Amino acid sequence: MILRLVRRSLSRQPGRSLLLLAGYALGVAVTVTLLSIGDALVEQSRDRRLVGGGDLVVIPRGLDLETLKTGGTSSLYFRVTQAPFLYRQVLAGPRLEDEIRAAAPWIEDELLYLRTGAGGDVRPVSAGGRIPGRSEALGARPDLLSGSWSDVAADRRWTAPDDSTLYAEIDRFHLPPPEAAADSTWAEWHYFNLRLPGDRGWLYLTYMVAGQVPDGRWGGRLLATRVDPPEPARVYSVDVPARAVELSTETPDLTVGDATVRLTGDGLYRLRARIPPEGEPAGAPLTLEATVRPAPGRYLPPVDASPGAFPSGYAVPILRGSASGRLCESGRCRRFGEATAYHDHNWGTWRGVSWDWGQAQAGPYSIVYGRVIGPEAGDGDDAAPAGFAFLTDSLGWLGAFSIDSLAYPGADTAGGRPAAVRLLASRPGDTLRLEARVRHLRSSRADPSSEGADLRFLQMEGPVELGGRVLGRRIDADGAGFYETWTGERGPTR
Repeated sequence: MILRLVRRSLSRQPGRSLLLLAGYALGVAVTVTLLSIGDALVEQSRDRRLVGGGDLVVIPRGLDLETLKTGGTSSLYFRVTQAPFLYRQVLAGPRLEDEIRAAAPWIEDELLYLRTGAGGDVRPVSAGGRIPGRSEALGARPDLLSGSWSDVAADRRWTAPDDSTLYAEIDRFHLPPPEAAADSTWAEWHYFNLRLPGDRGWLYLTYMVAGQVPDGRWGGRLLATRVDPPEPARVYSVDVPARAVELSTETPDLTVGDATVRLTGDGLYRLRARIPPEGEPAGAPLTLEATVRPAPGRYLPPVDASPGAFPSGYAVPILRGSASGRLCESGRCRRFGEATAYHDHNWGTWRGVSWDWGQAQAGPYSIVYGRVIGPEAGDGDDAAPAGFAFLTDSLGWLGAFSIDSLAYPGADTAGGRPAAVRLLASRPGDTLRLEARVRHLRSSRADPSSEGADLRFLQMEGPVELGGRVLGRRIDADGAGFYETWTGERGPTR
C-alpha cells in the first residue's frame, strides 16, 4: 500500500515529491551530524588527558597538539621554558591583570616509575601536578573523595616568592658542568654598576671566582674601576686564593677575601669591598660599604647565552635599583645615597669569547641587550649571533626582542673609537630602537686567555634615546647607559 502511494505521488507530482524527499534527507543528515558532535564532546569530557577550566592553554613552542594528547615521542620530556617567569611576570603579572582573571600551572599524565619496596618491581604510573589555589581560581578544582587539598609552602614559593627567595633563585652560583670541569677559563662573577649622584661619576665593581672550581686550581678576584670625568679612570684589583673564597650554589652570597656580597632576608644586597690599586698594592685602597635595593619586577631570569657548544649563562637580578653607603678612595671617604644601581651575573667558559652588551635607564624604561660571540665565530657582524634585548618598566616585563642590527659608527675610522651605539631590535608586531652617544670610553687589552686574538675591550658611557612601538604604544624616552664591545682581529684560537 505504501509503495503504491509513493509511485502514484512520484508519477503525478514528481517535482514536489523530490523536493520533500531532499528535505527529509537533509534533516536526517543534520541530525546524524549533531549526534556525532555530541558524542565526541561527551568522549572528550571523559578523557583524562584533557584539562579544563580556562580559555587558553600555553604549551611549548613547536609541540604538536595531537601528539601531546596521544603521548607520542615528540611530547616526551617537554617543558615550558622560563615557566616561573612566564607565570609571575606575564600571566599573573600586573600588566595583564585587567585581561587575565586567573592562571594556573598544570602537569597532566606525566610518566613516572614507582618501585615498591627495597628491590621490588618497578611499575610505570601516571602522575599529575597542580597548585590547589591556582586551580580553584581557574574553576578547575577536582572533586575530592577524601582528605584536604590546599597550597603548601613550595606552591607559594613558585607562584609568589618573597624578594629574598626570588633573588636567591635567579642569582645563585653554579659549579662547572662536567664538560667544563677541567677548563681553566671557567669564571663566574657578580657585576655591580653604581652611578653616583651629583655628577660624581660611576663605579664598575666585580666579585669573581675562576678556574677549575672547586677541585682544581682556582681562586677569586676583585676588580673595580672608578670613573669620575674629567679625571683619569682609576683601576683597583686583587687576586685571592681559593682558601679565602666561599660561594653558595643556593644564594648569591659570596666571600672573596674580606670582601662580601650578602642577600638579606628582606631582599636587599649588602656589599663590602677593600681593593688595592692595580700595580700599587701599598697605595690607598678603594673601600666600599653599600646597600643595594632592587626596583620591583625589573629583572631578567637566568638564560643560556651561548650560541654554540660552550657553556655561557646570564641573569640580571637588578635591571634598575638604588644604592646608598660609603665610598673611600685616595684616602678620602664620602657617603652617598640614591645612586642608580645595576647588577648582573655571568658564568661560563671564556677562552676566545667576546661579547656586545649594554644597559640603560631611559625615563620609565630599563633595557639590557647582549650577545655572546664564541671562539668558532669569524670576524664581522655577520658572524655574530642575533642576540637579545629585554625591556621593562614600572610594571616589570614589557618585551623580549631579537637584535636585527647593532652598529658602532666611528669604530671603523682611524683609531677605531666608536662615536655612537645603534641598536635595532624587533619581535612580531613590535620594534625597538636605541641610539647612544659615546661620551666616555675606556679601552684595554684582551685577557691573555683570548689566545690568538688581537682584541681590545671597550667600555663606554653616554646619553641614550630609546624609541619604537611596543604592545601598541609608542616608546619615546631619553636617559643614560653603559655599553661594551670588542674591537680588533680575533685570529685563531686553541
